[in-house]
Amino acid sequence: MNPQRFVSVSRDTTVMDAARAMVDGKTQAVAVVANGKLIGVMSEHDIMLRVLLKRMNPESTPVGDVMKTDIATVREDDDRSTVLKLMSSHHVQHLPVVDAEGRVLAMLALRHLLRAEVQDLRQTVWQLVAENSVDSLGG
Repeated sequence: MNPQRFVSVSRDTTVMDAARAMVDGKTQAVAVVANGKLIGVMSEHDIMLRVLLKRMNPESTPVGDVMKTDIATVREDDDRSTVLKLMSSHHVQHLPVVDAEGRVLAMLALRHLLRAEVQDLRQTVWQLVAENSVDSLGG
């Protein structure tokens, strides 16, 4: 797994300020924390669905009013296939990595995990090609 750095905000942060933090942090989701612990997640998708389409004002709407609170998390020692299955079953593209106390360590993005999967598959294909080339030389 390759956890990405993460951006965190408080529940009182406005949606607009959270969006700015996402842009500045080059991420598509923020971890919402209170007392150092994860309490929610808000993504660009959530901003569209829960704020813009409902014509809420992002300058005055607090993240706490629109964040997802029923969120799946993973631990840093979980393997990539487990994480991908969890993301698929929960229909999420961002998954917080937390420690035993619920503190956010990183945020996983589906696109980064899939990129790593593709890289691993490429490597496997080239290993198979190399093995078949060696076998066919004397064959």
